[in-house]
Amino acid sequence: MNVVLFSGGTGTPKLLQGLVQLLKLEDITVVVNTAEDMWLPHGYFSPDIDSVLYTMAGLIDEKVWYGIKEDSFSTHNQLLSIGSDEFLNIGDRDRATHILRGKLLKDGNTLEEATELIASGYGVGINVLPMSNNRVETVIVTPDGELNLQEFLVLNKAMPEVKTVYYRNIERASACKAAVKAVKKADLIIIGPSNPVTSIGPIISLQNIKEVLKDRKEKIIAVSPLVGSSPVSGPADKFMKALNLPSTPEGVARYYKNIISRFIIHITDKPADIEKIGIKTYRTNIIMRSLEDKKKLADFIFSTGEKNA
Repeated sequence: MNVVLFSGGTGTPKLLQGLVQLLKLEDITVVVNTAEDMWLPHGYFSPDIDSVLYTMAGLIDEKVWYGIKEDSFSTHNQLLSIGSDEFLNIGDRDRATHILRGKLLKDGNTLEEATELIASGYGVGINVLPMSNNRVETVIVTPDGELNLQEFLVLNKAMPEVKTVYYRNIERASACKAAVKAVKKADLIIIGPSNPVTSIGPIISLQNIKEVLKDRKEKIIAVSPLVGSSPVSGPADKFMKALNLPSTPEGVARYYKNIISRFIIHITDKPADIEKIGIKTYRTNIIMRSLEDKKKLADFIFSTGEKNA
C-alpha cells in the first residue's frame, strides 16, 4: 500500500511513528509544509521538514516536537551574550542541519534535492518531500501589522489577535513534481493532525496539488487536530476563528470539505454535524501519548478504508 501523509511539524510526526510500525518504509511519502521556512544568518530554516526528519531518525525532542533531543545551545547563548537578537532558541546540532541545507541551496540544489541529501545523511528510510521548491510564506495579519509564523508564535508568544492568514506567493508556486506524482498514485492520502490553517493549508492551496486532490477525494482521510474546542498541539483555534470557522472538529471538517471523504475525531466528540456536510466520520482515541496509541490510530485509519469499501 502506497500512503501519502500531509504533515506539519507537530501532531502529524506522532502519527508517522505509528504508520512506520505498520508499513514498509519505502511505501510512505510525507509531503511537508514549507511555508514556515526562512533564511537565517547561519543557514536555511525548514522547521517542519526537520521535525519529520528528526522523528524518523529517532532524534526529535518529544517534549516540544521540534529540534534535537538533548541538544546543546552554546552557539545561541554565545550569540545572545555578544548582542545578537536571535529569538529562535536553536540548538547546536539542529543549527548544523540549517547550515548544510543553506549551503546545498546556495550551491544550486532545489529544496527537494537538499532534503533528500539530508534525509540520507540522517538514515531516514521514508520519502520526505517539501511541498514545493518555491518560496511560500504563511503571513499572520494582526491589528499591528503582518508577522511570519515564527514571529507570531515565538517572538510574540501567539498573543496578538489574528485578523486573517494568507500564503504569500502561493499563486506563483507549484508543488514539486515528486509530490504530485506521489499523490496521484497513492492508495491512501492522510491529512495529519497538524494545524489546518498554517501547516496543511499551504500544501492544499498549491494549484497543482488542488487539481489532483479534487479527483482523489475517496482516497483522502483527515485526522482532527482538535478535541472538542481544544487543539491537541499549537494555537489552531486562533487561526480557525480568523477564517470564520468554529474551533471544533466540525470547523476543521468544513475547512477540508472539498477534498476529504472521511474524517476521524476523538471518541468524546460528536459526528452528527460533520456527517450532515457529507463526510463519513469515525471516532477513536486521537490523543497520542504512547507508541501504542500512535500505532492504534494508524491501524484505525486503515480500518476506515475497509469500512468505506
